[in-house]
Amino acid sequence: MRIVHTSDWHAGRMWNAIDRLPELEAVLDDLGSFIEREQVDLVLVSGDVFDNGAPSAEAERVVFRFLKRVGRAGAHTVVIAGNHDQPARLEAWGVLAELVNVHAVGRPRRAEAGGVIEVETGSGERATVACVPFAAARGFVSALELAASEAEAYQRYAEGLKAIVEHLSGRFRPDTVNLLVAHTHLEGAVLSGSERQVHIGEQWAATPQALPSRAHYVALGHIHRPQRIEAAPAPTCYAGSPLQLDFGETGEEKSFVVIDARPRQPVRIERVPYRGGRALCDVGAYSLPELEARAAELRELGWLRVTVPLGQPDPDLNSRVKRLLPNAIIVRLERSQVDGAPPIVSTKDVRPADLFRAYHRATHGRDPSDALVGEFERLLVDTEPP
Repeated sequence: MRIVHTSDWHAGRMWNAIDRLPELEAVLDDLGSFIEREQVDLVLVSGDVFDNGAPSAEAERVVFRFLKRVGRAGAHTVVIAGNHDQPARLEAWGVLAELVNVHAVGRPRRAEAGGVIEVETGSGERATVACVPFAAARGFVSALELAASEAEAYQRYAEGLKAIVEHLSGRFRPDTVNLLVAHTHLEGAVLSGSERQVHIGEQWAATPQALPSRAHYVALGHIHRPQRIEAAPAPTCYAGSPLQLDFGETGEEKSFVVIDARPRQPVRIERVPYRGGRALCDVGAYSLPELEARAAELRELGWLRVTVPLGQPDPDLNSRVKRLLPNAIIVRLERSQVDGAPPIVSTKDVRPADLFRAYHRATHGRDPSDALVGEFERLLVDTEPP
């Protein structure tokens, strides 16, 4: 059985006033061609299909067209909800998507209530897929428990996820390809843009030991950095996001996972780079004349974060740089250090979530969890005027 694992599309994402949907559409078009060409049997999508719970019609069109395409190519698709998805909405359109062999699971469920999907390919190969969509902490931990001991609350959450996995993986059989697909932090995973690992006591996370050793492969979503979890008892990977979603992901090569699996045999895993997305690049520190000299080259690099030394106040410098480089998303103006003054950094075009991360680091000495940033973004959307 040939399997593709992809994740964290965030369809409909607007980033610093840039619509990333055309890039995602190009990436999914290339992925669809790979699935058709390689005769893939099963596609696993491990959450965060959309960037928010009420995606635009255009974002839904891009996603549904991809799912219809791979279904017509003969592949089954299993999709679970991430923390950015709306579970009820995902399961509602999933009912119709079953017509093209798409199986959608929006909430953690018992095995007999849809938590385990049985898939049989056209050639008669069978897979058992245990599904663990994003599980909110409130489902495991009460406010009183969290107030009493944050560390114990994190541990309670990890134990709850472990119990779900144990229950679902009880349906694994020796004559099928056994798969677990989940949207969660896993202890030991490395977050995008840093070398800081996830640790229980700092994040709502599961432990690698909670994963089933009988799984042929564990498909994880939630963390955007592509990586394999070596401490897991079965082959376990975060597919990562198909696009570099912010400048914390600069330099990451985005890729999906291809798995060849047979019952009772070890799997073979390879990564294939996504094609169609634009890279995020840091440029600096260059003066305006230097940027003008390199403008043709820089316009071809992708989306830019440009740092420009500021010798004296120039209120129009930001606009001048963006006119010169239309792909400059963020322009940071740094005051000359001759007088020993601290740098001035413009936040005019900085994404609110990035400002929130900076505030959290300054206040608490560590990055906020992805779940907390997600809650911040949802609150931000709720407070925007209609």
